[in-house]
Amino acid sequence: MTDLSTDDIALAGEYALGTLDHATRDTVAARIGRDAVFAAEVALWEARLDPLNDALAPVAPPAALWRGLEGRLFAESPRPSPWRWIAAAGALSTAMLAAVLWFGAPLATGPGPMWVSDMVSEDGSVRLAALYDEDRGEMRVSVGGEAAPEGRDFELWLIAGEAAPISLGVMPEAGQAAMPIPEDLRPLMLNATLAITDEPAGGAPGGVATGPVVALAALRRI
Repeated sequence: MTDLSTDDIALAGEYALGTLDHATRDTVAARIGRDAVFAAEVALWEARLDPLNDALAPVAPPAALWRGLEGRLFAESPRPSPWRWIAAAGALSTAMLAAVLWFGAPLATGPGPMWVSDMVSEDGSVRLAALYDEDRGEMRVSVGGEAAPEGRDFELWLIAGEAAPISLGVMPEAGQAAMPIPEDLRPLMLNATLAITDEPAGGAPGGVATGPVVALAALRRI
């Protein structure tokens, strides 16, 4: 057997996390049965991730928090939102996977301090894991699930304190992307919230979100 590629390692991590669609999971399960090296990598991921479940518990935000964020994003067009915050329990597991996508190795070998935000739409159809390296001022995003509707783009926003949301750019349809963070925004990244909105192709006109919000989650240090 040859050494596993970075893509193979990431695939093993996704299988252990349970984020693959049904057809892909069946394909990977079949590979585990015939590829001992790949099966060992899956087992390593499961060993790394399983202990995290014992230390984590879901965290529900205050009811007023969402209303305040949406009011700032869409002050001129208030509307009830169908989206809710996801539980915090999956954040550390996603960070481990994102680290592999970035570094090709477990997070322990990376530079740090690191911050993670795991954004998943309520129906699970859109997923975005963001890993921010505070020392480098760089962020990597891993996009999965359904693409934006035709003629639309998903855009990523930084929400820090009481300041207006700041666009971090239009997201790729799928895969990974590097996002250098401008120096003046780096202090705002710590303990901030990231949000995804559905915008016209090319991004929100004038850098002002038009929505709707697809998903959002806080950046947490790991």
